[in-house]
Amino acid sequence: MSDSAVDHTDFSPPARRLTRLLVIAGVLVLLAAGVAAVVWLPPRLACDGPGSGVVERDGECIGVTDGGPAFLPGGGEGLRERYRAVQERIEAENDRVADEESSAVKVALLSTLSATPDGPLSPEQVLHSLHGAHVAQMRANHTRELGDPAPQIQLYLANAGSGHDQWEPVVDELVGMTDDRAPLVAVVGLGPSVEATREAAERLSAEDVPMVSSVASATGLRHAEIPGLVRVTPGNTDFVAALHAYVGERDMLDTAMLVHDESPPDLHVKSLTDAFTRTFAEELAGHAPQPFQGRSVSEDVAYTYFDAVVRNLCAAEADMALFSGRTVDLREFLDALHVRPCLDEPVSVLFVETGPVIPPEEVEKLRESRVTVVHASAADPAWSDEERAAGPVPEGYAPFEAAFRARLSEVTDVEAALQDGYAAAHHDAVMVAVRALRLTHSGEDGQAPSAARTARALFLLNEDNTVAGASGTLSYSTSRGGDPGRKPVPVLEIPARGPAPELYVTPAL
Repeated sequence: MSDSAVDHTDFSPPARRLTRLLVIAGVLVLLAAGVAAVVWLPPRLACDGPGSGVVERDGECIGVTDGGPAFLPGGGEGLRERYRAVQERIEAENDRVADEESSAVKVALLSTLSATPDGPLSPEQVLHSLHGAHVAQMRANHTRELGDPAPQIQLYLANAGSGHDQWEPVVDELVGMTDDRAPLVAVVGLGPSVEATREAAERLSAEDVPMVSSVASATGLRHAEIPGLVRVTPGNTDFVAALHAYVGERDMLDTAMLVHDESPPDLHVKSLTDAFTRTFAEELAGHAPQPFQGRSVSEDVAYTYFDAVVRNLCAAEADMALFSGRTVDLREFLDALHVRPCLDEPVSVLFVETGPVIPPEEVEKLRESRVTVVHASAADPAWSDEERAAGPVPEGYAPFEAAFRARLSEVTDVEAALQDGYAAAHHDAVMVAVRALRLTHSGEDGQAPSAARTARALFLLNEDNTVAGASGTLSYSTSRGGDPGRKPVPVLEIPARGPAPELYVTPAL
């Protein structure tokens, strides 16, 4: 046979060619899996591993847990250990409910659980929030103070990041939990009054998930604007009304200057500025507002400058500075007032916050500088001592304090934890959610508990169904738009310069 007649067809075994193709495909799959693992695994390994319920985002562990692994703040190890201690107790109670109870539901605390010192909520405030929510969980599960102790409550923890800006995946998970065997029936807390909080609340509202805000006092964060959202704290309009009532009782206070944070997007500051401007129009007349760039919401501000502001305050000879900003900026403003040109003239700084913010060691310096901080608050630390309290102590405060001491005295300094009002506010938010749940679920109508049914019960919490909270007896009606009616608003004068101010109470309707 000639060379030209030779057939050069490849007679390699087909299996060998197939094997080569499979090897190549396998290598590609492994490479793709490796790339995916490089992207997918590190954020999860950084936060206690896959299955923990949390993922690292921008250096923080974000997600929803039953108390483990613990969300931890920026700060020292001592503070982090206190975070672990209370979350371990929350996890233990959740496990008990899962193991022992046939009827259970979930309530989620949504907040800035990985708080930093310069954030809108401090690490200490968030720690006390966890304390208060857990105490309410235990009272709901182990007493009849909120009616029959069923369904039992599992308290889940939802971290939206130190600035609340990681809320979207967290809220997605919460919405999905409404279909669990033990369904999510309410979200409490909600964190600070910032734009991200409003967006998270709107998403939950659209899914018919009821919310009880603990400390977000911005005017637009309530049922009137976001259906299904009520709050424990008074709104900024009520806080400012309490301050104006205080001023009306004091003849020496008649001129004011507004000092306001202009950093977007802080809803608390915006609505507080609006309330000050509207309510104190007469006292502010003729004095230009004094803007500053605050630090707690904007990451672009390293230091707040107040020298020019206090010089203008002195030049205007104003009796009052209406401070519309966060606590971290108030401290720097007070530092500037200590060296102002007009030290011989007294000045009152009017401010709004959930609880006291002036440490005892700073009171004497305020006195020497002739500065009085007039603070509209949602709670009064003097409620622990009825003889020191300005006005009647809420009927629900003593049972709350007793339960707090019984449950948490081994893991925290009770006196310190009760000072800033955050424990009381978050305790009360859980109490409101549980009371609404149990109004609509007797277990006898054959219907399972749900978020939608709980939402419909919020405005039945009035008349004979009020909630005896630590911060006041809480009542809700549609006419108040989600703000609490008959809520006491203590005005704290630091240092005290006379008889305690008359207690302001929000309108009933």
